[in-house]
Amino acid sequence: MHKLCVDPELRTLIPPLTSEEFESLRRNLLEQGCRESIVAWKGRNIILDGYHRYEICQKHRIPFDVLEKDFPNKNAAKIWMIDNQLARRNVTQYARSLLALELEPLLAEQARERQALGRKLKRPLNSAGCLSKSRETRDEVAKRAGVSHDTIAKVKLIIQKATETEKAQLLNPDATTSIHKVYRRIRRDELKANTPPFPKKKFAVIYADPPYQFEFTESQRRAVENHYHTMTHEELKSLPVPDIAGPDCVLFLWAPACMLLEAASLLNSWGFRYRTHAIWAKNKIGMGYYFRAQHEVLLLATKGSPPVPAERNRPPSIIQAPRAGHSEKPEKVYELIEQMYPRFEKIELFARPKEPRPGWTFWGNQVRESSTEKNSEESLKKRRRGR
Repeated sequence: MHKLCVDPELRTLIPPLTSEEFESLRRNLLEQGCRESIVAWKGRNIILDGYHRYEICQKHRIPFDVLEKDFPNKNAAKIWMIDNQLARRNVTQYARSLLALELEPLLAEQARERQALGRKLKRPLNSAGCLSKSRETRDEVAKRAGVSHDTIAKVKLIIQKATETEKAQLLNPDATTSIHKVYRRIRRDELKANTPPFPKKKFAVIYADPPYQFEFTESQRRAVENHYHTMTHEELKSLPVPDIAGPDCVLFLWAPACMLLEAASLLNSWGFRYRTHAIWAKNKIGMGYYFRAQHEVLLLATKGSPPVPAERNRPPSIIQAPRAGHSEKPEKVYELIEQMYPRFEKIELFARPKEPRPGWTFWGNQVRESSTEKNSEESLKKRRRGR
């Protein structure tokens, strides 16, 4: 029988088998023999493919053939091993991404070596394998691995912060979890850790643009959550909004057309009563299954008996404003609310403020320190002193 050896560094490039997979392979080899050659590095007798088959064949004295391949260096051998693994059908997206991360520096080094050789020979080497730029390397890696840049970015976070159990599940082709689910769990925990507590005071105006979780396919939901973390309806309902609502309070609540019922449910859960609404008419048309969306609804609800705005301060119910960034609402809505309730203290939930505004407190995990409650209170005091 052939005597082969294992290189520990190369061995790490082969995803481990589960105990069930290993036992199935053992039974198959005992019953049918080793019909597939074990691949070894020519001249070095180092196994490149067939580690598990070699282990079983050695233990049970099952004959096997060896296919030798020649490589100029270890990096070239690694690239062949990774490409060989990526060609298998039962490799999970997570395993593909791990292999892609191993492949990227190898291809980059290969490109540098070819460039150095080209300079030495005083001529460029226009080879398909010559990747002169890091972006081209990343594109090539994603293409060869069959995964997106977005997936690889998520896997980098999973490597750092997922549990060992989650990682093992992601390597199992039969597991029900996914890269996106594990990534979302990690991001959810991070956001919870970074989300400040609700203020301890009461407000007369609450302005909110909740991160609704839409009934999309998983791929569509991933696209949304690349921009911000969404919350389930139950999570939104459980927020302590009633604790910060004054006895007489006005709530301005954004609601996409497809989430009107959910928004109405939030009003009731938070202790408010629907009164009216305004429409934001956008300058650009969006997507939609029935109507292509070109508007959003701003609900107005009340708790207790807040005063209605003075007639001169009542804005029209149509808000004409251009669409900006993803989920970004018009700046003029701040002015609209300030016009309606100039003397009321206000808070924005799920805020992404560009700068502090007098009379406003901003709450959310995207609020910079400069936009905290303390700074908003100081701005309000300066405004009052200036009157």
